[in-house]
Amino acid sequence: MMKRNLQTSALLMRVFGWGLVPSLFAFMFIYPHGFAWGIEEGTEWHPYVWMMVALYAAWAYLMAREAKNPAGAGLLFDWGIVSSIFHALVMIVQTLMMWEHEMPHLWGDIPLLFAIAFVLWWYHPKRVNVEP
Repeated sequence: MMKRNLQTSALLMRVFGWGLVPSLFAFMFIYPHGFAWGIEEGTEWHPYVWMMVALYAAWAYLMAREAKNPAGAGLLFDWGIVSSIFHALVMIVQTLMMWEHEMPHLWGDIPLLFAIAFVLWWYHPKRVNVEP
């Protein structure tokens, strides 16, 4: 039987797995300037948007699939933490130094990426599976 803390990690994995991509699409339609890169007045979404959706869909699928064994899913959590932080840092640099029209990302997906990294760190199976 899974420990209670690991059950919480498993629940988080299912929520991320089943909710990440639909949530991402919802955010992109509700506030496209803050969640879809390359949106300028009168333009279409940048092709990179679909690449990012594909990467997050693959990660979400693996999170949902591995929720039955959260103790063995540490690398999925690690990848989510590290990739979210790196992704946010690259976006900060690009927003501030390269593309002023991307400023809405500073209060859109950039803080969300840091929040995702924190939640994944907080519920990381190796962190919650420690005996008191």
